[in-house]
Amino acid sequence: MTELQRDINYQWTGESVECSSEIHWAIEEQANGVFAIIVNSPGGILTGKQVRVLAEIVGDDGVIKNTRRMTSLLLIPKEKVDQALEKIQEVGLRVANLHKSVRNITSCPGKGFSSNSRGDTLELARLLDEEFYGTILPWDFKIGISGCPRNCTGVQCNDLGLMAEPRGKYSLWLGGKESGMDPVHGVLIRKGIPREQVIPVVRRILDTYNSKAEEHKEELGPRARLYRVIEKTGLELFKIRVEELLSN
Repeated sequence: MTELQRDINYQWTGESVECSSEIHWAIEEQANGVFAIIVNSPGGILTGKQVRVLAEIVGDDGVIKNTRRMTSLLLIPKEKVDQALEKIQEVGLRVANLHKSVRNITSCPGKGFSSNSRGDTLELARLLDEEFYGTILPWDFKIGISGCPRNCTGVQCNDLGLMAEPRGKYSLWLGGKESGMDPVHGVLIRKGIPREQVIPVVRRILDTYNSKAEEHKEELGPRARLYRVIEKTGLELFKIRVEELLSN
């Protein structure tokens, strides 16, 4: 099994973004010539100070667009990109990625906010982001976390979905895809995963995804989402890898 690698050393050249691992960082020219920077914010959380800085970057007449993946998209002229990158870093923010890594992690407010929620979501989103931000993967990998079966984040529509259960445990779905002309529903593969095992389980899944995408690269091509790897290898392989980890 391949060992996970990370790369957050992207470079803005003044014209475009360069990254040796080919992760696609979210600094992109739009059709109208304006540049967009997508700001990484797991669970959609921003502090008041961070919101003020984002507002300063775009200016009084500028635009911040909130995306469905709980990120803020800054729309600015190209000449402001350098300064914007410095400012977001100063307040502890990071640029999101578009492809070849873990996308911004979505979550509902969770326990302490929703009366229906059965467990933590926002802190878990933050911990998963810290652990896997910039991890090099074959293509997109989306993670969604819901605090209860009302399922506000649509865990079945992500590559990996987690739903809180009572007593600090989580159910796990794999292989979903909400985008494109052919959306795919993920499959429930395990209930009762203890909170402390969630990050090791996610790492095991990413390891398996990476290694099997590489093994079948000739047939799957260079942009294989998890659901396509599962179609090739079968879901049982991923179940076995998760059970091996939890049994140990």
